[in-house]
Amino acid sequence: MSAKSAADAVWLGRECAPADDRTVHQPAPAPPAQAEPGVAARNLTTRRRLLLVGLQLIVLLISAAVIYFLVRKLNPGQVISRAGHVSWRLVGVAIALNLVTTLLRARRSQILLKRLGHHVPFVRMNWVDLAGQTLSWLTPAASGDLSRPYLWRNRDQVPVSAGVATVVYERLVTIVQLGIVGGVLAAAVYLPALETAGLAVVGLVLLASPWWASVITRHFFTTGIPPVRHGLVGGVLRSLVQLEELGLAPRLGAVFAFYSLIIFAISGFQILLLVWGLGAGVTLGVAIAAYCISQVIGSLSTLPFGIGAADVTTGALLVAGGLTSVEAAVVVLLVRVAMTLPLGIAGAVGIMLLGRPRILEDDTEAVSA
Repeated sequence: MSAKSAADAVWLGRECAPADDRTVHQPAPAPPAQAEPGVAARNLTTRRRLLLVGLQLIVLLISAAVIYFLVRKLNPGQVISRAGHVSWRLVGVAIALNLVTTLLRARRSQILLKRLGHHVPFVRMNWVDLAGQTLSWLTPAASGDLSRPYLWRNRDQVPVSAGVATVVYERLVTIVQLGIVGGVLAAAVYLPALETAGLAVVGLVLLASPWWASVITRHFFTTGIPPVRHGLVGGVLRSLVQLEELGLAPRLGAVFAFYSLIIFAISGFQILLLVWGLGAGVTLGVAIAAYCISQVIGSLSTLPFGIGAADVTTGALLVAGGLTSVEAAVVVLLVRVAMTLPLGIAGAVGIMLLGRPRILEDDTEAVSA
């Protein structure tokens, strides 16, 4: 048989060719080369990091554009000239007070975790809080703060469900407290005294919202969680149960509110120091309102550090409190220099010391813990 006939026999799948023919075997196609698991994981991590860096650059460019257009609406020359007459001694005092607010926030977080039966050393709690705060500034709606449960798990074996409950309680309750305190103090600037007093009474009732919201939830949510329930759903349910446990503790809520009010007062005083550094003046209530409302707006912003929306809010309240638009613009810039920048740098140091939170490696196992 000819070579062509032998090839045809192989092609048609004939098993028995004539004996005098030489069987022609077609080489089996080589399996596609596959990268080793470690190499594939490293490539995926590299792509994610490049994507994250690209997104951060885009967001920072948008933020820079927002600041540029905000400054363009004012007279940049007047703003720069006014900033040249700032008392940097008072700015230094404002910067130093960041240490006090950081320690208070760390202690507040420590109290919540202790209620759930877990402990994180105070020094490490400070670094974790700073890292989470910086990551929350860099992400929309402060979502980066959810890195803290993974940092607590990585370093101190705190179950992610307990960490998530702690962070969610902090975020929700703090936003409510910021809105109530800032709203009442801002109302004192814009509304008559009688209406402001009425809002203050409503605010006191709302300050207890974590407790009565948890009572209502407990009334309608009575289904237990099977002990064998694992996975993401089980972890979420455990977080909700522990969140409810935090809300049902009135003494814990009172202590948390006490720490929050001190933090708000000190942060408002920092803004007041910056106003005094310009040789101007507003009341402490206006400064606290500017801090509280800008924090709420900044938390809802999609831009890093709440740039734009938070700055406009701070400036508007300071103008309502008696500053000129130029003085308010200088104070807004000083707030970034004296409060945002030092805390951001400290948070970056915390991230370097603690390492990257291992969120994507074993999420299902960690959340179900």
